[in-house]
Amino acid sequence: MRVQVAPCERYRLRVTTWGSGAPPHAIVLPGISADWRGLAPQIRTLRHLGWTVHVVDLPGFALRPALKASDANVLQLADYVARVVTGLAIPPALVLGHSLGGGVAMHLAIRHPELVNGLALIAPVGLGVSLHWIYKLYCVPLLGRALLRPSALSASAIRRVLVGSRRRGDARFIARLVRHGLAARQRTLSARAIIWANQPRRWRKARALLPGGEQLGIRIDGPLTKLIRVPTLVLWGDEDRVISASDARRCKELPLAQVHIARGVGHSLPLEVPAWANDHLAKFVSALTRPEKRAA
Repeated sequence: MRVQVAPCERYRLRVTTWGSGAPPHAIVLPGISADWRGLAPQIRTLRHLGWTVHVVDLPGFALRPALKASDANVLQLADYVARVVTGLAIPPALVLGHSLGGGVAMHLAIRHPELVNGLALIAPVGLGVSLHWIYKLYCVPLLGRALLRPSALSASAIRRVLVGSRRRGDARFIARLVRHGLAARQRTLSARAIIWANQPRRWRKARALLPGGEQLGIRIDGPLTKLIRVPTLVLWGDEDRVISASDARRCKELPLAQVHIARGVGHSLPLEVPAWANDHLAKFVSALTRPEKRAA
């Protein structure tokens, strides 16, 4: 494992790399306030298959300073990742993203297609209009500031929001997720910046208060057609309370997309059903690298 610090304007992004540096390459983008541990089973699978894996932590989450709202639009986040990937001379890669990381991955593929040769998206933000109702409260200035304070997720909150019925009663698994969610002021401030920076603008803010309007400020609309040539794997849990699996319907616009829905699974899909997710990921990347093998 190698850890590098990539300067990017006022920020420093941490890049953790596993592997020899030989192709094929994968870029991993964790969800909001998460790190590589949230996708550890998928990283191990890619490594076992011979991939070089680079985990890019978004600005403000691994290293100081905290992310500012003026720099936290999802398009800006995709551009930060692009600068880091280009600066490290990482060749065109599979981009694996979970939740916010999935949304950033799609914007990266749209804005910098030369860097991406495939997408693996797990419950990505940006495809629909569904987010957990509490995001409406996060967007209210004083109330959102009070709610988005540094605090670790409790076991009850994890069971209620993040985990599906398959693992909700698994006390050891829930305890592991609690350990992953240690409170950190810097991460909380960065998460707050992203939520505030990606609110709907002006008159559309009123629509965000209506049912299903939470993603209006971050959703990919017309530009999704720019992904029609990108092989894409989409994995979702049917009990996801953070981003509804119904958003996967947008993937019908993508002729090269494979969509798989896991039953009894919530937003923590990568850890809830690692064997299921890894099986689909392994099959997908095998097909993705087959042309390379024939050319070799």
